[in-house]
Amino acid sequence: MTRDTEVWKQMFQELMQEVKPWHRWTLRPDKGLLPNVLKPGWMQYQQWTFARFQCSSCSRNWASAQVLVLFHMHWSEEKSRGQVKMRVFTQRCKKCPQPLFEDPEFTQENISRILKNLVFRIMKKCYRGRFQLTEEVPMIKDISLEGPHNSDNCEACLEGFCARSKQVTSLPQSQTPRVYSIYKVEEGVEPWASRKNVCSYILQNHICRNVSIFCCCVILIVIVVIVARTAI
Repeated sequence: MTRDTEVWKQMFQELMQEVKPWHRWTLRPDKGLLPNVLKPGWMQYQQWTFARFQCSSCSRNWASAQVLVLFHMHWSEEKSRGQVKMRVFTQRCKKCPQPLFEDPEFTQENISRILKNLVFRIMKKCYRGRFQLTEEVPMIKDISLEGPHNSDNCEACLEGFCARSKQVTSLPQSQTPRVYSIYKVEEGVEPWASRKNVCSYILQNHICRNVSIFCCCVILIVIVVIVARTAI
């Protein structure tokens, strides 16, 4: 996986806690993952994104907008527990005679966007539409890239998972859109902006539920009193 494994894990936990604070989800790297090769009950999400690389032999730097990030997800409703396995495909230097495959380096902003898109898919596939996808968050390219994708030195392409047909949205840093929270409960409900709003939403639901129960109890008592007086 990438060098920032703990950053991915922590950010994923925070995003899942915003929408499913009672459920436990884990994220872990798995170099053995392959696209469209799934165990029973597992689902897939993959994304091509932007990242930078540095050769460990010659220290050459390069950037790519065709970095494949693969996720396999599994949800157990009985245990209220979910798992995500993740593989980030590597690239190697085109200048060195015997280059090693290098892990990509992502900006924290793009890590956040990748994981928000992942949580979109978890909500849609694992929770059966109770949360609806609003809009996929685009990736950011901080430089302009020229020339074709170097498929000869791309791990995903060499393994047969070509990314050349995929495109990544290019947005200058100065024009990066503000990323709000990415979920809504039903059509017509505004996206939640923060965990504070999530808690407020939960509290409101709890209060409404309690008021409804109280009203039902009052009505039931009134009915019992009327019946009792009629019997007398």
